[in-house]
Amino acid sequence: MATFVRVVRDIALLLARIALGAILIAHGWRRWQEQGIRSQIDYLRQFATPYPEAATYGAIVLELVGGLFLIVGALTPLVALAVLVQQVLTVCYTNWYRGPYLTDAQGNFVGGYEYNVALVVLALLFVAFGAGAASIDRLFRGNSSDENAAEVDRRSSRV
Repeated sequence: MATFVRVVRDIALLLARIALGAILIAHGWRRWQEQGIRSQIDYLRQFATPYPEAATYGAIVLELVGGLFLIVGALTPLVALAVLVQQVLTVCYTNWYRGPYLTDAQGNFVGGYEYNVALVVLALLFVAFGAGAASIDRLFRGNSSDENAAEVDRRSSRV
């Protein structure tokens, strides 16, 4: 049973990594190619975000490169921590005052922070649990943690 749970966990981590990575890449590409860097800088400037140029370039690089890293499972906890920080700062600087909901009661977009909170929680899972078995991180980590997990599973099944 413990092996089944571990396999399901690794599949869930893989799917969630791919989804979050794809979301990040899509947003980074949109900021860079469709909206333009200047419009993003101006957007952040209107909220008095400190260093809007650095924040814009940092967000685009994090979303494009970090998204790719998440998809392949490289440096996953570090990238996830950066995404977590990015989303918390986004809420603090640009949309906390709009409330939690993305839409109002009539269905009009108001830009609340519920989407950002979902990304924070998803990133937190990768900070806590890592990339899972199907990842580049796993290649460099080795199997010692799997052996330890298997030993814990054996001990817990005896109790």
